[in-house]
Amino acid sequence: MKKYNPGPKIQGHPPKPATSIPSRQPLVSQTNAIPGPSVQSNLLDVSIRRTQSRDLREQARNALSLARNNSQPQDNTNFDFDNEYHPEHGLQDPLPDINQELPLLRRRPLQLHPPDRNFQPAALPDVHEPGFDQDEADAPSLVPVAFKENGEIRYAYLTAVMANVYGHLSWNQATNQLNHSLNMLLIANVLPAFPRPVRALASAKRHLGIDPDQWITQYAICPECWKHHSPSQLKQLLSAECSVPACNGLIYTERRDAKGKMVRTATKINPQVSVIGSLRRMFMRPGFAQSIRNSRQDQPGQNTDEDFVMTDIHHGTQWHDLETNILREVGEFGAVRDQAMEGRMVKKLTEHRYGLHLTMNTDWMGILENRPHSTGTIYFAINDLPRDQRFLQINVICAAVLPGPKEPNIQQINHCLEPSTKEMMLLQNGIKMDIIDEDEPANVYADNQILDCDMPAAHKLSGTAGHLHDMHPCLYCDTDITKINTREGYDYSSTFFMRDSQVLNVIAGWTATDDDHLLRQSFYSRHANPIRQKAILDDHGVRWSTLNLIAGWFPSKKTALDFMHCIFLGIIAHLFMRVLFAGYMFSGAGGRNSPKQRFENLINSVRWPSHITRLPKNLGENQSLKKADEWRRLLTITPVLLWWSWKDENDNIPDTEPPQPPNTHAPEFSRNCRRIYDAVLLLCAAVRLLATRSISMSQARIGQSFLSQYCLRCLELNIHLTINHHASMHIADMIKAYGPVYSWWLFAFERFNGMLERVNHNGHDGGRMELTLMRHWVQTHLIYEYTLSLPPNTHAIERETLNEILKSQAQQRGSMMTDIAVYQSEAAQDNIRLPLRQAKFINLRTFGPEGVLYPLLISYCRALWPDLNIVDDFSLDNGTVFFASKVARALTYIRKDGIRYGCMTNRRTQTDAYGFISCGGSRLPAEITTLLAVGIQDKVPHVCALIRRLRSDENIPLMPWALYESTLGIHTSYANDYHPYEIIPVSRIASPLALIPVHSNIVKKHLWISVSFDHSGTEPEDFFDDDDG
Repeated sequence: MKKYNPGPKIQGHPPKPATSIPSRQPLVSQTNAIPGPSVQSNLLDVSIRRTQSRDLREQARNALSLARNNSQPQDNTNFDFDNEYHPEHGLQDPLPDINQELPLLRRRPLQLHPPDRNFQPAALPDVHEPGFDQDEADAPSLVPVAFKENGEIRYAYLTAVMANVYGHLSWNQATNQLNHSLNMLLIANVLPAFPRPVRALASAKRHLGIDPDQWITQYAICPECWKHHSPSQLKQLLSAECSVPACNGLIYTERRDAKGKMVRTATKINPQVSVIGSLRRMFMRPGFAQSIRNSRQDQPGQNTDEDFVMTDIHHGTQWHDLETNILREVGEFGAVRDQAMEGRMVKKLTEHRYGLHLTMNTDWMGILENRPHSTGTIYFAINDLPRDQRFLQINVICAAVLPGPKEPNIQQINHCLEPSTKEMMLLQNGIKMDIIDEDEPANVYADNQILDCDMPAAHKLSGTAGHLHDMHPCLYCDTDITKINTREGYDYSSTFFMRDSQVLNVIAGWTATDDDHLLRQSFYSRHANPIRQKAILDDHGVRWSTLNLIAGWFPSKKTALDFMHCIFLGIIAHLFMRVLFAGYMFSGAGGRNSPKQRFENLINSVRWPSHITRLPKNLGENQSLKKADEWRRLLTITPVLLWWSWKDENDNIPDTEPPQPPNTHAPEFSRNCRRIYDAVLLLCAAVRLLATRSISMSQARIGQSFLSQYCLRCLELNIHLTINHHASMHIADMIKAYGPVYSWWLFAFERFNGMLERVNHNGHDGGRMELTLMRHWVQTHLIYEYTLSLPPNTHAIERETLNEILKSQAQQRGSMMTDIAVYQSEAAQDNIRLPLRQAKFINLRTFGPEGVLYPLLISYCRALWPDLNIVDDFSLDNGTVFFASKVARALTYIRKDGIRYGCMTNRRTQTDAYGFISCGGSRLPAEITTLLAVGIQDKVPHVCALIRRLRSDENIPLMPWALYESTLGIHTSYANDYHPYEIIPVSRIASPLALIPVHSNIVKKHLWISVSFDHSGTEPEDFFDDDDG
């Protein structure tokens, strides 16, 4: 074979001569590892040897690749086509034996990829998309048929169906109820002859448009490989044996029905819903299309300004990167490219009026208590909706509920992804849909903007190596397992993320992942034999993923690092479980004044806002928290909690180790209280910065720097770190790509799983339980759409009956109906929601603190409406009279940004009567005494609050967190000591707070430490507890 000419020297990138590649050296670690627990020595040896092997091979590969690219070979260049790539065999580049020396530039393992000249389109997945098999007559209508029938007929349908769905009537009992209602109308001679009312319950559900089975496709899947077959494909199969090579699964069983006809029953099913069909229904909801963000006038690249404040996901760079009218093509030698479709012009997704950016999430949950059973879900959230609507259950598509009892392997999950992937490929290039109140159908485009899952699911769906893989544990860089406990994995001092660049960027001690390389290797792996697939996985960290068929999809660039699991369930849980609790940092010595007792007492004394569940009272004994929000809550008060637990008689944290319980083994890391506290402050500050609702890239980089310093401090203390710690070094990169983590973290999806876990089901395997969960989800959507679309002439009784059903279901905490009920029960004003029930007028001279409210409010309204010339109701002057009993209504609560705030004048909402208020550029804690809606003449009613700020002064000693006080949202004041009353607009209420009572040995007084709490959820589960009583 003719040797490849490396070509001329390129300035700045000189190709290395072959002699510069060293042979394998004796096995000596080159990393500067900090002492402490680590991987077993034999595994470490293997990892280092494989790392050296890979590094040497990559040096050679890069040198030859650079030479090849710059020599511009002619068409007659002789490549070693004897060793060319064949899809059925995989790459001819086996992993070298780690026990042998690496030869210099071995020809076959360092296979050069010839230039691809013959590209073929990536074919759509070989599966029918959901709803494909439905005949036109069976296809569900976007407008319920019952809306064309008389109101009394529709009411008979509704009461019977709801009695079956929610009233626990059996199918036959509900059918009988329907017929009794229709017979009464017949006796009264008011039953119409046309259209003829239906008498079967199933038909009534379809006429109402709330039959979920019309929208669910029950795929028959092979119980071994999970190859999907639609209902029509199931009927056409020649045998029950799976058609996938080397699979021995039986897809169905046969039996004869009562009529003697052979009937096929799927061994296992996977219920899925059409994403396209779901969007069609949503665009027929009143107001939905208007809620979709119009990004056509948005300016891309705003966050290149380091001080630009990002408030939502559309401020991330990924928002403007997605393209439409494109097709993915694959070359004969594995190169992947995205090209314009024939006859179409490539356009950005943001150039279309209805260009939808979707978040895809997959997770697994246990739905049985008596035996293990792991059920999965595939969700799609629409990022173009406002943040307070985006993660409402009624606006999120549950595309699939994956059957148990075990989590699927990579082959099985790829088959499950095929239906939604096929629809995504169709949506990328536009689908005509009817839009309510628009005369003509519009093109609706959509694309996966972000794959947002916990780390194991993200690696599984993207086809990349797992997070515990020796060589490729990180999806975003080339860090291997040996760097997790070295400074090399956390040195952020010179880091500058440029992930959107086409050039590989060196990031501190690591190199960013090359998505093009991953895609090539993934397509190699698609048809390779199992041995070769494993070799590709070990060598390149990638497997085949169905998502790779989607044009514009890149495994690393479009997969987010989930903040919730990485930080709250990962790093924070590690701090408490592996360091503080396992390190015996809360000694029981000292009785009631022991660190352990003070730890528990302080947690139990915290006055939490109502939307935050109290932490367990025995956390010192039962050292386990299950939910991410609990760990987040605990970290928020950790600076105060550790200080109170460890402080000495001078309120200082000692520079010593606490006493260790007898008969216990000392941990390998340092237990010095002050050093650990200093490190923990960095973690607390980092999380507070990175998890804020609005953030600039300069703030994100500061937060990232704090997180890096925390990890380095842990290494100095010999604390063993995990992959979560290294992965967190990429969070600033995620914020740049997707905006604030608040706009895309997984709290909402975890809540959805919690909803599904509480659904009653029959306990049957084979996907039947999962079908029940899917029916419940879809039916909630259909009932919501029914309530929105009621005809204008609907009788008040029908509306009232429907509202009572929704409210009764929402009273079951965690029910999916809560979102509907809350949005029907509150009136919105900007980002502030008021109770829909109108409050009564109050007398400002007698209400609240005596003699305070009227003079303050009249002065406030004079400044608010200077044109009215407001005068006192006892005054004889000319002007608009401010009547004490006719201008203000007292509100029991308000919701601002989804958070409930109460007041001291209402007994039921006093728990939420404290909050931080904005004062210039700072935030100060205050008591909310009264909430008022004020209106005069034709002015729009104004919502304000009577408050008094908590008092503090310079005599309060500096606390150990003083340097980070503003970042941590912590304020110290005197207990039960306030400034005078004042009135402020409720828009100045910034966040709820937790009050922590402590005693200072320095000033000999009781203090209140206020800690700000920003809410992460969207479902106010306590809504039905805040009646006006």
